[in-house]
Amino acid sequence: MSSLLQQDAALRGVLSGFHTPWLDWVMWTLSASGGAGAIWLVIAVVMAAWLPRVRPVAWQVVIALALSQIVVDGVVKPIVGRARPFIAEPTVTVVGEYRPSTYSFPSGHASQSFAAAVVLASALPRRRAWWFLLAALIAFSRIYIGVHYPLDVGVGIVVGLAVGLTVTGGSAWYTLGFPVAPPPVPR
Repeated sequence: MSSLLQQDAALRGVLSGFHTPWLDWVMWTLSASGGAGAIWLVIAVVMAAWLPRVRPVAWQVVIALALSQIVVDGVVKPIVGRARPFIAEPTVTVVGEYRPSTYSFPSGHASQSFAAAVVLASALPRRRAWWFLLAALIAFSRIYIGVHYPLDVGVGIVVGLAVGLTVTGGSAWYTLGFPVAPPPVPR
């Protein structure tokens, strides 16, 4: 386990070692937009406001975000108790002034982003790539700005995917007029 954590710390150093002012700003903005699932809540509210018939999808996003936060912050982080990179290694560069006081493992931003992306991809399958791209960028931004290790983000992604699939049951409560193929029937 010690070897895995050392490799994880080394990989974090490589992935966060490309600091430039413009990229720092982009990554910090992505990270900030993912805080508490904010960007996903905005997307859900806008969808519900402009297309009232998709309010069930907006509720699915809210449920996925809440469940993800409960699992990550309420259960896993207190059990594992992994220190943030900037606490474990005081020389770690943190982009911006904010240094979260919670534990590092797993990443709540990654979990919430991927949970919401699963829900939105179920409702808007033609935009699936965009939802997952946004989720991946938010997740990566947490490593880049120096507040998570790659393993934190990877496990956060897995938790988010599981939460998203649990909330949707594998399909959206409503789709925006796009047919969703039913699962194949075993013979």
